[in-house]
Parts: sequence; structure tokens; C-alpha cells
Amino acid sequence: MDNLMGYVIGETSNTELNFLAKHMPEIGSYVSINYCDLEILGMVESVNQGCKIFEDVYNVKDFEKLKDFENNDSYYTIGKIKILGDVKNMQIPRIPPKPGTEVYDASEKILGEIFSKGTIEIGNLISADSKVKLDVNKLCSRHLAILAITGMGKSNTVSVLLEELNNIHATVLVFDMHREYVEIEAKSSTIRRNIIRPKINVYNMSYDALMSLAGVDPQATVQRAMGRRAMKKIKESKKEVDFNTVDEYINSIINELNYYMGMDEFKSKVDSILTLIMRFEDLMTFKDKITAINYNPIQDIKENYVNIVDISELDESSTDLIISYFTGEILKDRKKVLWDTKVAKPIFIIYEEAHLIVPQNRPTKSKIPISKIAREGRKFGVGICLVSQRPKTLDQESLSQCNNFIISKLIEPSDQKHVQHASENLSEDLLNQLPGLNVGEAVIIGPCLKIPAMVKIKRFEGEYGGEDVKFDELWTTEKEKNIPEFIERNELFNDDL
Repeated sequence: MDNLMGYVIGETSNTELNFLAKHMPEIGSYVSINYCDLEILGMVESVNQGCKIFEDVYNVKDFEKLKDFENNDSYYTIGKIKILGDVKNMQIPRIPPKPGTEVYDASEKILGEIFSKGTIEIGNLISADSKVKLDVNKLCSRHLAILAITGMGKSNTVSVLLEELNNIHATVLVFDMHREYVEIEAKSSTIRRNIIRPKINVYNMSYDALMSLAGVDPQATVQRAMGRRAMKKIKESKKEVDFNTVDEYINSIINELNYYMGMDEFKSKVDSILTLIMRFEDLMTFKDKITAINYNPIQDIKENYVNIVDISELDESSTDLIISYFTGEILKDRKKVLWDTKVAKPIFIIYEEAHLIVPQNRPTKSKIPISKIAREGRKFGVGICLVSQRPKTLDQESLSQCNNFIISKLIEPSDQKHVQHASENLSEDLLNQLPGLNVGEAVIIGPCLKIPAMVKIKRFEGEYGGEDVKFDELWTTEKEKNIPEFIERNELFNDDL
């Protein structure tokens, strides 16, 4: 039997209990309790320490006198345990243990059986040496959210996941807003990278989406009505294959709008039509790098690769349109593949800065297809991962569809509560641990693990773009480079004197 931790005390329930500890337990550590012919696993969620000698003493001189009688045996430690289930089936017992029942450290063997049977190695338990491996099927099919304040290791966590997914030949798509993963390289393995330059098929875009890309104000109802009429007319008379370039398609819309300007019924709308024509002309000039014709993003996605869509140079509006377009086309493609072949073609999509594309209190183009995947993607082999440092601004519906969470340090109560509302598995006691997590530590909950865990995420061995800039080193290097020039100028100045 493993080390005796202490004894159950006070009133107990089948979900939680208190124990008097023989020595100080770590928050997040695991214990085993044997009763009713079962070995029950629990997690230490909180610890309190006290000393009877100093209770109700509020006079400093009396306190100092009593310290002479104080020793290690004067203190007591009471821990709170959350019951996680029996070791064999992870089912909550129907009856609670009796007070006085012995509490033991969970053995490395038990922890290994529970935490080390998955496919993706994410790190180690904070309280033990046991490796933590995630069930990739449940991770991807039940979706994932990676949440933390800035600088607490989100990019490192994503990089670790990318390497691990790459090792099992997964098909991954990352929308990279800050070029953090475009040049990702691991020391121990070769990450199969495929960089995708963002493009959007202007012919397949909805009328409103194309006008948004052209910069037409949503409130410009006359312009939008005229643009819709022109595009509808073009699509009724010509198919996509009839156009060789984006400019051909956009110019056909412009020609149709020019035709309207000569019609008596549109004389009062000439100014609006002229402005709309200018918008489409600007579209051809300034958005030429992200527009395409006879194009489907599926053709750029390589199976069994880490596909990285570099959207670092796009503004927020264009980013929203690109992500919406790619996401919608991927779901459409995966549905068709399953219906045609009866075999799914799985893909895992990672959305960086998710609070910008699926925000809580404003509509975006991306919100609809991402929410749709969150609801039904697992049926077609499409999983998503939302990454954000501002959980409270993330859409609650989309977040609640993520059953798996990797949560690093969160300080703001509003962020914590927003996450707790989205995850029924995040207990109040685990929630209270979030502000005290160190860099690289996280609470992991969800079906990707049998039980919740406090984990030290392993360090990604390699290079990626998410590490903090070392200001002092760069400034010092720049200073050293400029010293010869500074000396030379000083010498010239002295010579002049």
C-alpha cells in the first residue's frame, strides 16, 4: 500500500469529503480511498492549515509568549477531496466513506493507467512524474478551447499539439494571425508544413460578402441593392468557368452598373452607383492578393500536413471573410466526402485570437460556420480549437460546444466565470486555482482525459514565433553595433574643436 496521507473526517458525501492530513498535500495531487471493496480516486482541491495554540489570540505579547510552546506537532492540515470515481470504471460511488477511513497517495501505477494511455503527450502532472497523454479522438471530435492571459504559454501549448498531431499524420489547419507557426520547426521531428496564402473565390461569395470585401458600408442600402442586382444578372448569364481572371468578373459587374447609369429609373441613384463602381475598382487594386476565380481552398489543403493559413497581413474585415470562407468550404467538402464514400476525412482546425472572429456581443461572418462546426462537425470528422487570451469576449455558445479545455492562468473573475459557465466540469475549487498557475501550467478538463488534471505543459523543443521579444538583448546588441560609429563621430567632433 502507498503512503498514508491521513484520515477522512467530518460529514462525508459520495462526491466530496475532508481529510486530516499527516503531511502537507499538494493541491491537484491524487489520493486513493478504499471502501466497499472499491478503490476510489480523488483529487485534492484545497488545503487549509491551522494551529489550536494561536486560536482566539489577538494580543501580540500573548502571541509571542505562546510561540515558545509551538512546534510542528502543533499544526494541523485539512484537505478537501473531490471524488472522481472508482479506479476501474471511473464511476462515482453510490455511498460515501465513513469518517476515519484511511486516505493514501495514489500510486504511480494508477496514475499511469489513467493519464498515460492517450495518443498525444501534452506534459506531466504538476503533483507527480506521470506523463499526461490526451485521447486524440475525443480531443478533436469534442472540440478544444485553449485559454489564458497573455504570456502564459498558449503558443507553446499550440506548438506542442501541432508537433504531436504531426507525429500521428493528422490533417491540421491553423489560421495564423501573427506568423507564429509559419516557420515552426521541431528539434526531434520534421513538421510537415504547408503554407497557404489566403485567397477567396469572388464568384462563390455571397452578394453581401463581396460588397463587404469591396468596402461597401453595411448601411449603404442603395449601393448594396444595386450591387446585388448587378451580380445576380451576371451570374444568371455566365458561369464561373466563363471568367479567366478576377478582373474579368469584377469588370463585368462594373459594366452592368455603368449600364444602369444610363437608365431613366436610376437617374436619382447615379451618385450611389458611381461610388459603388469606385469600390469595385478599389477591390481589384487593393485586394488583388486575396481574391481568386475558379478556386476552392480545399485544393490547397494537404492531407496529413500541418496546413498554415498566413493571415498576418490582412485587416480584421478581410480576416473574417477569409476564415468564414475557408471554414464553410471545409465543412461542405467533409460532408460531401462522407456522403459519397461513407468514410470521413478528418481535419482539425485551430483558430488563433478566437475572440476576434467569434466574439460575444457582435456579429461576424465567421461566427455562423464556426458555430455550425461546433454543433455538428464531429459527425463529419471536423474538429475545432479556439485559442484566446480574452475568454469573456468569446461567444458563449461556441465556447460551450468545446467540451475540452486547456486553461492556463486567468486572473479576472469575469474571465473565470465566463469559462465556468461554458464548462460544467470546472469546479469552484479548480476555478480558484487558475490565478495561481505558473507559466506553462494548466488545468485540463474534458473527455480527452478521464479526469481533470493540473498539468505542466511540456516545453516545445524547437522554434516558433510566439516567444516574447527579449528587449534587453536586442537593445544591447544594437548599442554594441553603434558604438564604433559613436566613437568615430566623437573623434571628429574633438578634431573640430
